[in-house]
Amino acid sequence: MKKIILTLVSLSFFIAVQAQKALPEIKASTIMSASAFVQGQEYPLTITVKSLTAPITLAWSVEGYGDGTFEMSEKAMQSGTTLFLGQPGTGATKLADNETYCLISKAAFKSLTDTKTFTYNGIKFKVASDTTPMKYGGKEADIVKVASEDSKMQLWILNNPNLPFIVQTAGLPIDILINDIK
Repeated sequence: MKKIILTLVSLSFFIAVQAQKALPEIKASTIMSASAFVQGQEYPLTITVKSLTAPITLAWSVEGYGDGTFEMSEKAMQSGTTLFLGQPGTGATKLADNETYCLISKAAFKSLTDTKTFTYNGIKFKVASDTTPMKYGGKEADIVKVASEDSKMQLWILNNPNLPFIVQTAGLPIDILINDIK
């Protein structure tokens, strides 16, 4: 009888460990292969994390278009309220102290965690249900899906208070989908 109980407990523990979602590690030199969708066209996009200390720097490259960087201040990372939505110019783009690119601020993420809502670009987003798993490195990623109140815009955000990275968007002028994180 003890063997059966021990086996059941072990099996339950194994299933629980397997069911846990993972957070892909994003650090300096992390490379993300992505797709950018602009006016119905898909373009291969590469995003490389150059620095996670001020200024937070993300390099981007679109085959056939060019490359550049986005630089975000520490203030933007802490309390930004605006997502950069424009088409990037080649070279370095320094964002304002309230702007972020490919992520939301820590304050917005805290609001999301505490109240299940946050406001960005003057638009209120709330947690939305999503049963479609996203996998990176063969593991299901821990992601929170949010949608605008009218459901026209959606963001899929890594459930990471230190780096709430956006891995997919829908309904924005330029939508992205992160396909792989290395």
